[in-house]
Amino acid sequence: MSGAEPVCPKCGGRMVKGELKTRMERLGTSAMSPFAPGMSMSGLPAMLDDVVSDLSWEEKTGEKKGFIFKREETRRMSVAGLRCTVCGYIELYAREK
Repeated sequence: MSGAEPVCPKCGGRMVKGELKTRMERLGTSAMSPFAPGMSMSGLPAMLDDVVSDLSWEEKTGEKKGFIFKREETRRMSVAGLRCTVCGYIELYAREK
């Protein structure tokens, strides 16, 4: 992603930068009963927390490291992209964290 104003390859519209994230819900620890794991306290509805997670790209480097147990090394990169404001086309790029 260069410094020039990006243009959509599909329609020629203006592209804006963004990041790809995923939203998940999980049971909040405040709603957990100390007596029965997984049960909400005193019949109250369980509280859900929104958790936002960044997506990442992972690839094998071809190197094996480790003293006793050798394992293949991986490189992790964040995923960012561009979205067209006219047609909605999205381009994704992996970049070093």
